[in-house]
Amino acid sequence: MVFVRTGEKANGRLRAAHLLRIHSYMDIAVLSMWTNSPRVDIMLGMAEASLRGEGPGGADETLLETLRPIVGEARAYLADGEFLPAMSRMRVAHDTLALYLIQHPVD
Repeated sequence: MVFVRTGEKANGRLRAAHLLRIHSYMDIAVLSMWTNSPRVDIMLGMAEASLRGEGPGGADETLLETLRPIVGEARAYLADGEFLPAMSRMRVAHDTLALYLIQHPVD
């Protein structure tokens, strides 16, 4: 884990690595939902936990604030046995993150 002081600008590689890690957790969560894995709640929890706190340097906070409630809703829907709304939320979160990475190249 690399810590960045408040107000310090994080370099692009660190920001990209952080966002790609979140993306990977979302990949795993979506796959575990499709395969009806007994560990799906754990995988969703990992994706949700990866969104907690501020990202390196705070540059991507708007994105993280957008994703947090969407992933939380997905987990809640799945806990209620509502697969389709849960998967819809996860796909929106996953695609939003992917588009952000494409549209906002890191320096």
